[in-house]
Amino acid sequence: MALYLLFVVGPVLAAAGLSLFRWDGIAPPAFVGPANFTRALFADPIFARSFLNNAVYIGITLAVEVGAGLLFAWALQARLPGSGLWRALFFSPMVLSMVVVGLLWSFVFNPDFGLLNALLGALGLGGWRRAWLGEEGTALAAVSLVSGWRYAGFYMALFAAGLSRIPQEVLEAGRLDGAAEGTLFGRITLPLLAPVVGVAVLLCVTGGFQAFDLFFVMTDGGPYHSTEIPSLWMIKKAFNRQSFGYGSALGVLLTLVVAGLAYWQVRLGREAS
Repeated sequence: MALYLLFVVGPVLAAAGLSLFRWDGIAPPAFVGPANFTRALFADPIFARSFLNNAVYIGITLAVEVGAGLLFAWALQARLPGSGLWRALFFSPMVLSMVVVGLLWSFVFNPDFGLLNALLGALGLGGWRRAWLGEEGTALAAVSLVSGWRYAGFYMALFAAGLSRIPQEVLEAGRLDGAAEGTLFGRITLPLLAPVVGVAVLLCVTGGFQAFDLFFVMTDGGPYHSTEIPSLWMIKKAFNRQSFGYGSALGVLLTLVVAGLAYWQVRLGREAS
């Protein structure tokens, strides 16, 4: 409890207090009341756009991370040849730090010597080559897919644990009645996995708002703020532009949004159960 108060509650209260001041880290703080929050909500279009970018990012990662993780776990449950090897390969990106992942994929997406453009050229699809991280239309999707590649193995392990707890007798009874595997998945497996799916979605949504390092390494919010997310914009305002009071206000607003979404989702899960 002492560590929690010192390293969690203390900084949260300090940030909430600092959000009511204008401070550049050098001059004495000047009290401005709710002016920082008013500015963030009504006079900062980049902050508003960052939430939209974050929503798109979360939507893509939900499909790639949770969706692919569930499909991987379901496919490997069938005891395919080499399933242990495939499980290890799917999970292996989780052992890499996000900074390393960002650097590796930055080389893959490099417009001049990147592997992706080279592969497209070798396949005769040279017209599809582009600066994947340098164009507004592709940068956010590219970063989102990298995040999905990294975390899909984690959700695969989560769903694999849930699948192992489903009684096989229920599935065998469905097979004896002539149900196809797809029908078993949709009518039996998925409903029984509902609690695990709820946890996975909650982790993906709240984790999406915590994203920072991958965006910082791969795009730093560019081009033209097309990959700007709230956490990255908050750090830029606080540390790059020495506006610590305003950066704290952005952090408080982001915390309230994430806490509200988490509470709403947990409440929906309880009502559904």
